[in-house]
Amino acid sequence: MVKSQIRVGIIGVGNCAKSLVEGTQYYVTTDDAVGLMYQSIGGYTCEDINYVIGFDVDRRKVNKPLKVALRAKPNCAMDHVEEILDIVVEPHAMVYSAPLLDGVADHMLDYPEDVSFRIGAATALDFDDTVEKLRRARVDVLVNYLPVGSEEATKYWIDVAIAAKCHFINCIPTLIDTKTTQEVEQRFINAGLTIVGSDMRSAWGASRMSEVLQGAMLDSGLMVTQHIQMNMAAGSTQGQENIRTGRTANTDFLNMAKKDRLHSKHVSKENVLKGQNIVRSESIAGMTLYAGPSLTVFQKPGGEYVGSDNKIANFDIVAYGFGGARYEISARLSVQDSPNSGGVVISAIRFCKVAAELGVVGFLRGPSAWTQKTPPLQLSTSDAKYECDALARRDLTSITKAQLKSANPKAVNLPYTFQEGKTDYE
Repeated sequence: MVKSQIRVGIIGVGNCAKSLVEGTQYYVTTDDAVGLMYQSIGGYTCEDINYVIGFDVDRRKVNKPLKVALRAKPNCAMDHVEEILDIVVEPHAMVYSAPLLDGVADHMLDYPEDVSFRIGAATALDFDDTVEKLRRARVDVLVNYLPVGSEEATKYWIDVAIAAKCHFINCIPTLIDTKTTQEVEQRFINAGLTIVGSDMRSAWGASRMSEVLQGAMLDSGLMVTQHIQMNMAAGSTQGQENIRTGRTANTDFLNMAKKDRLHSKHVSKENVLKGQNIVRSESIAGMTLYAGPSLTVFQKPGGEYVGSDNKIANFDIVAYGFGGARYEISARLSVQDSPNSGGVVISAIRFCKVAAELGVVGFLRGPSAWTQKTPPLQLSTSDAKYECDALARRDLTSITKAQLKSANPKAVNLPYTFQEGKTDYE
């Protein structure tokens, strides 16, 4: 098969988008492969990815070239390259005005402009014009990097993606209950498209660490009775440690400072903690499994406001093993948040393209379980990796064979892990 270039559109030109695009250029222009899960997926490398269009609502980004908008305020992620060049970004790629809907929480407008959003961009494109822009840009894969809590906006962009015949990567915690997910999957199946989702997990972040620790303990025969994961924005963006002032959380954490933006994220992060019990048929009744999505920090008034892309997660785990012996783990993980996202989305983009070329439609269960917190089907770490490895080789498994377009799959008949849109504490 003659492979074609992968043309990517981005919804939400924020920190994660910045790291994804700059990271892609970094790997194209260096011999470094550290941080890439796969150098090649089905024959596609980083050199085959081209970012061709963006959509945003911030007036500092709209109607700007994509490579300019990626470094506009309030983005604060580290610079992976000295300058964004016309290497992985199409030379004339622009950022267009998107409908606001619920994409910006009201409280975000109360924060200083250097660290938060500023709306009031040009009049948003209407639905038909947006679809036409994507068609003209020949977009293969559309990446949803909207802020957490953008439920209505995500529905809108799913409609756009299907109308424009784009594969979709849902990096935020929407589509987290099974009923809604099945309905959306059937629409993508009917359109002959693939989707990866939902709620991006970092290449190596709090969710991955929780999953691996929990799974390894269960595989060793232990009973995990307590697993508490708490997250906060703290520390410095890499490369900015020399700035002598405090730090304010990045826009992701600021957006989740109010509980009405936080609920779906809380549900999704707890799905990770209990997911490894579910796939092993281990009961969670009476156990303490809790993931605190975010502790948002802010500088005292009067100084220079500096956003930080650094995230810290603290873990506290209690388990019991041989002969009733007790085990305790306390751990701390500090990471650059947005590059951690780029490390998995750069794979998800290529998985969508390869799966489509193989004739697979609907949710990609292996890549979703590996790259997302709330996939349609929770898998053990090893099983998710097996599915990804097979797809990277262009091999079909029992799961992907059932999703061939020629098999006329129905979402309700495909494997799902039943998940509700609420936490177990509600």
